[in-house]
Amino acid sequence: MNGDGATAVVLSGGSAFGAFGVGVMNVLFAGKSPATEYQPLEADIFSGTSVGAFNAAQMLCRPNESSLQNALRLEKIWLERIAEGPGNCGNGVFRLRANPAPYITPACLRHPVSLASYFVSDTLVLGSYVLSRAANFFASPGGLDTRLAETVNLESFVDSQPFHALLSEVIDETAIRQNPKRLSISATNWITGSVSHFTNADFRDHRGVLAILASAAIPGIFPPVSIGPDQYVDGGAAENTPLHPAIRLGGTDLHVIDYNPPAQFIPISAQANTLETLLRVYSVLLATKVQEDIASIAWINAGIRALDILRRTGQLPTSEKRNFVRAVGQILERGEVDYKPIRVHHYFPGVSLGSTLDILDFSVNGIEKMIEAGQDEALNHDCSSNGCILDDQGSWIP
Repeated sequence: MNGDGATAVVLSGGSAFGAFGVGVMNVLFAGKSPATEYQPLEADIFSGTSVGAFNAAQMLCRPNESSLQNALRLEKIWLERIAEGPGNCGNGVFRLRANPAPYITPACLRHPVSLASYFVSDTLVLGSYVLSRAANFFASPGGLDTRLAETVNLESFVDSQPFHALLSEVIDETAIRQNPKRLSISATNWITGSVSHFTNADFRDHRGVLAILASAAIPGIFPPVSIGPDQYVDGGAAENTPLHPAIRLGGTDLHVIDYNPPAQFIPISAQANTLETLLRVYSVLLATKVQEDIASIAWINAGIRALDILRRTGQLPTSEKRNFVRAVGQILERGEVDYKPIRVHHYFPGVSLGSTLDILDFSVNGIEKMIEAGQDEALNHDCSSNGCILDDQGSWIP
């Protein structure tokens, strides 16, 4: 660990791929990873976006339990409540409206009241959708192609109520609010486009539950979530891997878990389609942003070293001047006299976690594979290939 600094776990967004993070945490907290020198990790800070926000919040719901105990409970929630298995009526995240499958699935037929509720809700929502879109189609001044495009809105066909219900059941707002461990959840303000951070203090009067729901609200699939006077969507739109909130909360030893391998590990289909191409571009952008954030930490650390030399000796060697100039603005912006260097362990899958739509695969088999992939990454973590920052000087492992 880094002196008296705090240990932070940073969890990125990735829908069903969030189970990968569960696997990584299980190994880290059990002390089975070379990243922690085979010592059990106990985290002080959790920072998350989208599904990472859900995982992060769950880690604070039992203040009297260890990080390992909370992680094992989180795994159980994923397998028994989120995953779509033989005993469950769908998954715990979303439901497709007007889908006939629940009406012929034994697990769903055991809940006739819920099925009746689904039928009434779907009839009202889809009926309203058809009427409003038809009216818009005929009233719009645009051409036929424009008017047809304006009639499509996937949000009307996807119901996020299962996730909202799950959050209401498994998130203990009082426990999170009173937990001495620190939490940050990133969501994107749908009007301004800026990122907002919700912390422990926000977990009261259902506001924390709404913050997680908002952080996971993928634009175009799930509707924006209203919190107070503002509307919020997926935090991944502005900050998919929230390193900086963890640092602002005092994190100096960061364990960053994201689900996007470097571009060279993302396969290119022999017969690519538009959706696959767009998702590949998005994955490359996210992976690149994380690398840039970690690189900025490295050169800020180098600037801290240069500043320390200047304080102790009253002069700055030529070799350190560039490091000082690059980092001094960031250091002074924080307004801190004692700016601690930051160490980073970066975890990501060595291969792509799935194809185009696997990010929405909440089947039991899919979740189990994701958890296993995360466990394998933590068990065999290789800082040399993952670009971790291992010392207080901000140097990279080549």
